[in-house]
Amino acid sequence: MAQASEQKWNEKGARRGTARLPRALNAKVLQMQNNVTPRSFGSANGLPWIKAATHRAIMMLAADIGGPVDFSPERRFPDTQHAVLLEGANLLIVGTRTGPNIGLNDVSAVARPYGMDLLLARFSGPVAKYDIYRCKDDQWFTGYQRAWFEDRFWFCPPDDADQPFILAHRRGLQFSSHAPFPDARRFEAGLSLAGQTSTQWQEAA
Repeated sequence: MAQASEQKWNEKGARRGTARLPRALNAKVLQMQNNVTPRSFGSANGLPWIKAATHRAIMMLAADIGGPVDFSPERRFPDTQHAVLLEGANLLIVGTRTGPNIGLNDVSAVARPYGMDLLLARFSGPVAKYDIYRCKDDQWFTGYQRAWFEDRFWFCPPDDADQPFILAHRRGLQFSSHAPFPDARRFEAGLSLAGQTSTQWQEAA
């Protein structure tokens, strides 16, 4: 009986990629997999260099949100080169082709002295993901997708994350504990619409 139970547990663990571990250790591994572990961009001063296509992509992202845009914020705010600033929203937008959780501490260290919120767009996969930094709380919200709903772009958290929905507009970031979509069908439609508007510049990035 015990052998059959252990075999069943190992089959379940195999689907998660954690087979043949003791139960306590298995739980610890799963917890570690879910933890955010920021890694550095490896840039000593300011934001790292990005290619021209990635810079064009974040400029288009700023245009989607709306409001006056400073395309060379480093002239007033040292170390913000390679980013764009939505002035009315006090939102610094940064682009990267690195994977999840890389560079969070680096970019927040650039935005924090100026009291700026920050939107980090990641173009490392087939679907762009977004990390959002709220300066006043010194807090990151990671792994977001964009969705279009009622003429606005919303940033939506991962399904398994207890994080707010975030609206980025020309006056700043707005956080909501409730989904702006009335049902799952409208949510999927919003993701699809946002994907259609960004496909061209996302692939170029």
